[in-house]
Amino acid sequence: TIGVRGVDLSVERGSLVLVIGPVGAGKSALLRAMAGIVHHTGALRWNGEPVTEPEHFLRPNQVGYVAQLPRVLSGTVADNIRLGHELDPAGAVTTAQLDHDLSGAGGGLGLLIGHKGTRLSGGQLQRLALARALAPHTELLIADDVSSALDVTTELALWRALRERGVTVVGSTSKRAALVQADQVMVLVGGAAVATGTWSEL
Repeated sequence: TIGVRGVDLSVERGSLVLVIGPVGAGKSALLRAMAGIVHHTGALRWNGEPVTEPEHFLRPNQVGYVAQLPRVLSGTVADNIRLGHELDPAGAVTTAQLDHDLSGAGGGLGLLIGHKGTRLSGGQLQRLALARALAPHTELLIADDVSSALDVTTELALWRALRERGVTVVGSTSKRAALVQADQVMVLVGGAAVATGTWSEL
């Protein structure tokens, strides 16, 4: 099965690139291929150098991937972010716009999360997964529709915080508020890239 074809995309460091298209257009397939999760043909380059083994090269602290439906573990918020590694989760939680929610819940980083994320809303789960992806000082964040459960104010604050952190972001969305913020928007239809430009141009 070919999820998406004919994509020619260059992403500058620190930029926000968003993919838009109808359901089944190939958005998730494209993002998963860029993250080295599914096989691709053609060239994938990092600073001009070919990436021949993406599953090894695109490792944590280089690329972080957040799926549409992130998985969490039973344990604390900090446990879910660290995943057994020596990481400081505080900065990532702030960037992901989750610290206010955690302080409101009264547990902070020590808040216990139940099985499959009980005690957290859909938007909080998405932001927890973002914090987990950001914690290893990720250079490139690949985010598959991670703002779908967020209100507009939180979403705009999230994109702004990611820019301030200097993280390069390639993601998918259907929200105009996010698309307006993007440096580049790619339109996918039927597995093919049909247009690329800023939101105002498109």
